[in-house]
Amino acid sequence: MTILTNLLQSLGWAVLNSLWQLALLWVLYQFITAAFKSARPAAKSLLATSLLILGFGWFVYTFFSAPGTDNISTASTIFILNENSSINNLVQKLLPTTSVLYLCLLVFPVFRFIRNFRYVQVIRHYGLSKATPEWRLFVQDMSARMGIRKPVHIWLSEWVTSPVTIGYLKPVILVPLAAVNKLSTQQVEAILLHELSHIRRYDYLLNFICNIIRTILYFNPFAKAFIKIIEVEREKSCDEFVLQFRYNSYDYASALLTLEKISREQKLLMLSAAGNGKDLYQRIETIMGVQQKRRVTILRTVPVIAAIGCILLMNVLLYTG
Repeated sequence: MTILTNLLQSLGWAVLNSLWQLALLWVLYQFITAAFKSARPAAKSLLATSLLILGFGWFVYTFFSAPGTDNISTASTIFILNENSSINNLVQKLLPTTSVLYLCLLVFPVFRFIRNFRYVQVIRHYGLSKATPEWRLFVQDMSARMGIRKPVHIWLSEWVTSPVTIGYLKPVILVPLAAVNKLSTQQVEAILLHELSHIRRYDYLLNFICNIIRTILYFNPFAKAFIKIIEVEREKSCDEFVLQFRYNSYDYASALLTLEKISREQKLLMLSAAGNGKDLYQRIETIMGVQQKRRVTILRTVPVIAAIGCILLMNVLLYTG
């Protein structure tokens, strides 16, 4: 076999295995969160992030541990590969084709990632004006109280439609000009605290890593499911932090709704205070203390059953003994 063929087979093997690997980790997340129903959003976000990164590491390990179909390691599998299986022989023959298809389609998510990254760089340097001294002093004071060592800058932006945080080494909070006259001083402070909470949690860096994983594992629905969980729980955690400062929950919820109304599009590499659609309204319910209890129903168990089915099916096809 040529080196190129070995690489394509290894990549195809990693792509196929990642489906059940991430499914297994996703089911594990569901069982853990079901067992610890009182877990805080911060804990759920951390757990989901850890499992997603673990799943990506598993994908990488599978790729490097399978240099070719003649020497596939069973360390990254559940069952032992049966080389005499006709199904496995067929799968192995299709691995190069799977890899080529994966690489061809990878162009689109990579292009989207680069486009959003460039957009973030543009809004960081253009269309900016100075924020009021009161806001700048508030950000400096709260950053020090929250233990944020990096200097945090705040600017008014003509390009964003919702307050966002960008940057890790040099964090910047951008506040849309359109929102300046629509929010009270207390509401602006609450929104700024929300963004400072993102900075304290290193969410921009984690968000950047998650988007790299999302780009590489674009084909994997369980990677997308993890990222969705991370985004939702991350915002809930920041909301909880804001409410600790005894800001009026009604005013804070109203501010989020106002920002949602003037917000047109959520960018992947930015962290916005406003949510979107159903997720935002669930956050509003939590903030106002009127969130209804989520009961386990047959409909909610369908994704878990489907994930377990995916795990079993992939291993029956790939590792039939």
